[in-house]
Amino acid sequence: MAAQRIRLGVVLAGVLVGGPAAFGQSGSGQAAPLPPPPPTSLGAGTPYLAPLSSTGTGGPTTTLTAAPGPAAALPPGSVPSPWCGASPAGAGCCGPVGANGPVTYELYARTGPDLVIGGGHVFAGALHTGWNVTGGGRSLFFNPPGDAAWYLDLGLGFTYNRGADRVINVFSPAPRDQQGQLQGPDEIHPFRVRDLFRTTFNYAVGRFWWLNGPGYVGAESDWNSRVGLDVGGRWGTNHVNLIPVADPSNYLRRGGVSQGVFLGASWDWEKPMGGWVLFGGVRAEWGYTWMNLVPPQDGDLQDVHLLMTVGWRF
Repeated sequence: MAAQRIRLGVVLAGVLVGGPAAFGQSGSGQAAPLPPPPPTSLGAGTPYLAPLSSTGTGGPTTTLTAAPGPAAALPPGSVPSPWCGASPAGAGCCGPVGANGPVTYELYARTGPDLVIGGGHVFAGALHTGWNVTGGGRSLFFNPPGDAAWYLDLGLGFTYNRGADRVINVFSPAPRDQQGQLQGPDEIHPFRVRDLFRTTFNYAVGRFWWLNGPGYVGAESDWNSRVGLDVGGRWGTNHVNLIPVADPSNYLRRGGVSQGVFLGASWDWEKPMGGWVLFGGVRAEWGYTWMNLVPPQDGDLQDVHLLMTVGWRF
């Protein structure tokens, strides 16, 4: 009996001093939550957030989360690709860039006969079939499928024609006196044409169509072929050598500047050679050239070039 009284006194004293929380009980009869445990190490700079919830029966539940930080920085010295967006790994670069196909280049050489077919009737009839040599380069702008391309062409050409056995009347300087002064105005004398030389700078724009799939380097895997059409112009220098009928041991040279236009059509066969493409084919070219080499005769010429072509694209 005395022992029960002692225990009861101890319980009452505890209630008066510490209240129900001193015995792990809340005022509602439930267990009071324990204080949160100290934070654990999350790494330098990682903040600790307070507990989000607790359970009434299984003790407190503590949730630790890392505050959101800035996006991963690029390694020192790196910048995002301007072609692939902001991704440092180049994500999204697996497809074509832009709305067009690739730009490639090629160099070529052509040679073949030059057939004079018209122009100034007298002068054109005084020339034999000649020979043309041309070299140049192109920039090709492919469409997305790669089976057609616009191109810009720049080149240099040289054409030589022998003269025919035909007499034409041409202005020539009057004789000079002993002091070197002309003794009168120019006079018309009969001449034979010995030869004609033409050197030109050529420029053109045109289009190619490939007949067996894409034509740019890296896309061709076997033989391919293409057809092309172009239009362009020429600017150059030229001179003609004339032999006087009255003095065959002498000659008169007349030179000048020429302008011209031309239309061309070509057919080429191609073979890929790894990092470049070898091509060769044939080309027909009609041209009209304005010259004033043999006044008072009309010096204009129409001619056709029948050319063989070889070149490479890269």
